[in-house]
Amino acid sequence: MTDAVPTLPGHAGAITFFYYDELDAAVRWYRDVIGFEPVMVEDWMALFQVTPGHRLGLVGAAEGSQSPVAGPNKGAMLSIETDCLEDWYRRLQEMGADGLDDGFQPGCRGRTIEFRVRDPGGYYVEFFRWVTPA
Repeated sequence: MTDAVPTLPGHAGAITFFYYDELDAAVRWYRDVIGFEPVMVEDWMALFQVTPGHRLGLVGAAEGSQSPVAGPNKGAMLSIETDCLEDWYRRLQEMGADGLDDGFQPGCRGRTIEFRVRDPGGYYVEFFRWVTPA
């Protein structure tokens, strides 16, 4: 028996899916407030480019394999690593984003500085910068 780690099969990227009772409001928010580029928009779902290898999928409540989660804890969050933390915060303030944190907080046991905003479905979008490298 060998201790060699098997090679992973190839992959093209990843998609994170969030589910919404009000899909149109979420699509407008990610397009207009956050500014993500829509890759595909259908009446039941939308895909947005987050980074070259990662997309965010928004799915209507009546479609897909999951359902929206009621209450404030969605069990998922989109975390965006950025060196432009202040610029993102300023943009969201200027766009009048509801649910925006009041300034920056330490996170990850002091290894990051971050802020969060809630999207129209109640999912958190976290913006962070490493203070101590991962």
